[in-house]
Amino acid sequence: MAQDNSQEIYDRVKGSFGPNAHAYTTSQGHANQTELEKLVRRAAPQLSDRLLDIGTGAGHTAIAFAPHVSQVIAYDLTPQMLEEVLVNASAKGITNLETRQGAAEELPYPDASFELVSCRLTTHHFADLPRALAEMARVLKPGGRLVIMDTSVPEDPELDGQINQIEVLRDPSHVRNYPASEWQAMLRKVGLTVTFVEASYYDEGDQMDFGAWTRRIGTSPENVARLEQLFQAAGPALRKALRIDLSEAGKIGFALPRITLIAGKAA
Repeated sequence: MAQDNSQEIYDRVKGSFGPNAHAYTTSQGHANQTELEKLVRRAAPQLSDRLLDIGTGAGHTAIAFAPHVSQVIAYDLTPQMLEEVLVNASAKGITNLETRQGAAEELPYPDASFELVSCRLTTHHFADLPRALAEMARVLKPGGRLVIMDTSVPEDPELDGQINQIEVLRDPSHVRNYPASEWQAMLRKVGLTVTFVEASYYDEGDQMDFGAWTRRIGTSPENVARLEQLFQAAGPALRKALRIDLSEAGKIGFALPRITLIAGKAA
């Protein structure tokens, strides 16, 4: 759904992630090397490729791809995140990476500029996802590939609403998680052909830790209390969808549904 309040959303994103940028360098889920290596293998980059990593965050995806391509541009709305990228890339000896600030809905690149475009764990913050996807398709070269990985929701409308409510309470810059059917429809609409879809879960080891999850983005104490109530009172369907585990006293464990898609642009 198109948003007419993009600047408000951009401001919320910067407000959420600017003060918490370093927490995304150390986030176990974002920095999961096994998952990153798997994503790189699935994307099958060539050493001659140029990659645009949109919503790069602390740069984990851009850095994972860098040894396998000629150039990486790490692109993000939040300046403090791009500072994290440069520190993290330097620590790993990456020399073919540059950063650029901007919104996903307005990419400052000519048509057909990149063989690969990636977005990992970020699209749920985009002010206007259909517009952003159209931009991604535009900057892809013929034969290029778009690689998406993000948290998602089941096809059930009630669970969709419940999970997105939880996400907004945790982080007011959250816009929406989408089910697989909507993802595939949006990609088809911008002229891309989906070649790979996988449903899985985002966690940080065996499961997510509620406390770490809310601390990382600076959730307000009031919303932490509301979220605790929602998790503890969750019905059977929501408990199953989020793999909620209340077995350890005082601790809430869970996992978030996740989708991975690869879509190609016709040669």
